[in-house]
Amino acid sequence: MSDRVGESRTPAPGSVAQPTIRNIAVTDLSAVLGAVIWLALTAAGELDAIERALALAPFVLVPLALRTAVTGAFQGPARRFTTAAIWLQPVGAFLLVASLIFPSLSPLAAGLAVPWLAVTGLLGLAALARIRTRETLVLPETAIDAGFAYVSVGAVALLLAHLDLTFWFDPVIIRLTAVHFHYAGFVLPVAAGLTGRYLDAHSRGFRAVVGVILVGPALIAVGIAFSPVVEVVAVSLFTVAVAPFGVVVLRRVVPTCSRLQGALLGIAAVALPVSMTLALGYGISTFTGRSLGLTISTMVTLHGSLNAFGFGLCATLGWRLAVP
Repeated sequence: MSDRVGESRTPAPGSVAQPTIRNIAVTDLSAVLGAVIWLALTAAGELDAIERALALAPFVLVPLALRTAVTGAFQGPARRFTTAAIWLQPVGAFLLVASLIFPSLSPLAAGLAVPWLAVTGLLGLAALARIRTRETLVLPETAIDAGFAYVSVGAVALLLAHLDLTFWFDPVIIRLTAVHFHYAGFVLPVAAGLTGRYLDAHSRGFRAVVGVILVGPALIAVGIAFSPVVEVVAVSLFTVAVAPFGVVVLRRVVPTCSRLQGALLGIAAVALPVSMTLALGYGISTFTGRSLGLTISTMVTLHGSLNAFGFGLCATLGWRLAVP
């Protein structure tokens, strides 16, 4: 899998479409404020393990990802949609996390989660606008668009959980679906897109890997919902894809970065395939009925922590240090 590093890794300052306050990007301010609130709530014991992972995404990971992904490649309607989303994101994130603190099965909690659905809906509209105006397939940009589209599924899942519309699923599965589409659905495709921008990657191998990353979250969700066989196959393909993706990051990106950025991206590159291997083990145990010691609570602790902190936080912080 051969990729080349592009000569220009940072867009010209004038090409970056980011709203600011006193020359500081709104997304940066939001991420810092969100991190402070998240730490305070965690220290106070207000959030359980699932809620901590879910709150980290809108508070910190989404604004960091928007800061790195939304560049001069966003023009016209896409720029207007993302600008609106960036301004609304801090409010939507705060209200979403508030919905986790109030009694879950209540109209108040559901109402508090609605603004985040609006934020993610704007990102989905931005993705659609970019796809409609793009004449050819540009894989890094398509990956970012997929992440912007997927995240709204996570917002819908949380709203359904608050409304107790769990259909035939255990309520915890609906909440985990919300987490899934904020991490595997949003952070991972955006990270793959940023990697593609950085490397200016065109190899068939890289395209195949990113292609699986794009369809994987949806297939895994379908498998969890309807078929253990589909779940095992989807997680297997996803695991096979993220492993070489991690290798690309370790071999082609990390050596060319600053020490701190390389360390963060390297941790993310290792944490992701490890967490997906755990997911594969859980899927196999569910399918075969054989206990591998991977219960839901164990998966929330191990798989969830690796995804949230090892991959999600390190990847978004790493790319923020040098925007490709």
